[in-house]
Amino acid sequence: MTTSRQYHFISNIHGFSVSYIEGHSTLEELNKIHNIGPFAFSFYQKTLMSSLQMLSFIKATENIGFYIDSEDPYYRFKVEISPSGTYRTLLLPEDFDDFPKTLTGKCRLSKMTAGKTPYTSILEFNNHALEEIVNEVIDKSYQTNAKIQLSKDENSSLMVLKLPPSNINKKIEDFNDLNLEAIHKKYQGLFDEALKLKKTNVEEVEKIFAAHGLKYLGSKEVKFHCPCSKQRMADNLLTLPLKDQVELFEKMPVIEVRCDYCNSIYDVYENDVLKPKIH
Repeated sequence: MTTSRQYHFISNIHGFSVSYIEGHSTLEELNKIHNIGPFAFSFYQKTLMSSLQMLSFIKATENIGFYIDSEDPYYRFKVEISPSGTYRTLLLPEDFDDFPKTLTGKCRLSKMTAGKTPYTSILEFNNHALEEIVNEVIDKSYQTNAKIQLSKDENSSLMVLKLPPSNINKKIEDFNDLNLEAIHKKYQGLFDEALKLKKTNVEEVEKIFAAHGLKYLGSKEVKFHCPCSKQRMADNLLTLPLKDQVELFEKMPVIEVRCDYCNSIYDVYENDVLKPKIH
């Protein structure tokens, strides 16, 4: 079975790394889970395939959440990513009448580590081109010299990251430290070739990059995964005031709760939330 993957390569000659994500399979899976229309799916292609490049910056003990709160036009986009390559995402509303081209609102990037208070950075945008949002978030939140580009069908993405001098083997005799613009100019043919691939395998991708002198560092599967459960849904209801909890079960002993991320439905019973009084 073909799966989407993130691939990592490095050029010690010109001082940069490449993260390449081939996303056809995971986007097909996402379309089935959310059963969304063409405008919302187009939005997912552009926004999700860009934001998944943040996988490159996640520490082993960290999860991140990337959120877009747009006011004009109104929509909410969320993606939460784990270091293993799993993610869950949602878009509200899912019935866009037209595809939004710019953003006026806020983006939030939250870094979450177990046992620690999440760190959140907030950036405001005004009539900002949607395709440049993630590039600016990475630049300002991670303060790295990197650029993301999408394939023409917007099902894959590629990020070039300029490495600091300390990460480069200066003993290489033909070392030629190129800036980001020069890297894209020199290797654009390679990048275009990679971004045309569809549902490929590790060997094929590694061969294409190796032909241009880049060393393969490894890859990981990228897939949708939602950790929701009946217990988590019941725990969410426990955050409501007790009066509201009681009102939920006044007419029936069980309510149907749907997960916004994966559309799974759970039957939550009154005794899952309201514990009997001890006299």
